[in-house]
Amino acid sequence: MTPRKIFIGGYTKSGTTFIGRALGLFKGVYARGEMDYLRLFNKGLSDIIVSYNQNLEIVNHEVYDGRGELLPVTVGRMRALHEKIFPALFFNGEDVPDDCRFMVEKSPRNIFNVQSIDLIFPQAAIIVVYRKAQAVYPSLLRHMADHRDVKFHDPASDARQDLFKKFLDVWPQYIELIETHREKLTVVRYQKASDDVQAFLEYAERDILGESPGLRAPVETLSKDHYLRSLPEARRAKSLVQVGPSKMTLSDEERDAIARVCRAPDIDYDF
Repeated sequence: MTPRKIFIGGYTKSGTTFIGRALGLFKGVYARGEMDYLRLFNKGLSDIIVSYNQNLEIVNHEVYDGRGELLPVTVGRMRALHEKIFPALFFNGEDVPDDCRFMVEKSPRNIFNVQSIDLIFPQAAIIVVYRKAQAVYPSLLRHMADHRDVKFHDPASDARQDLFKKFLDVWPQYIELIETHREKLTVVRYQKASDDVQAFLEYAERDILGESPGLRAPVETLSKDHYLRSLPEARRAKSLVQVGPSKMTLSDEERDAIARVCRAPDIDYDF
């Protein structure tokens, strides 16, 4: 049986990694790294297919007098290609494990590729993780300051101002996509799931997986403390997963703008 695909998306720093790790606790569910398959690979393959079909049309007409035997790539054949390519990338060229029933691809940008997912993997589940903008933006700043440039600590820096402008521009688009594609999405609130992991796992069994495969690891392994303890000491301080309050302080202008511009989606949540 072909494993079912589960795509997780949401705004960067919304908790997509946590939800992916939670689903990965189940037996038969494989949650790997962040491939960003739809943005990086699917677009390139789509462009190649368009060029291939155009070239084939010319060759069949001009070289073979309209009697060429090679057929263009249809939607069905394109899906078949993706069903071969995606697992090969997901499992690094190795065979799909015999017990694999679900493949979880977690990339925040998946929310911007809902139509592509629906086209090439029509049986896939699409999960969007929602977290309030007031929590997302400081977490994003913390990531940028720790891993890109310490200037992101300074609200007056050009780097931080450019990031904030982009955040205010993209957030409404993100919310609009959730509302527009609501019927195709499973929308999960990060805070609710992280506050009651057991309830989320029960929900996932019932409404996402549709089965109860049992857990391969204890629920406690999802905690941030447990994850950080599993890292080499030299990597803990720079991990994207951190505990304790954010080191970021928002300016009054940032707080006011977020409250004014960054609304929540006008929907009913699934969890």
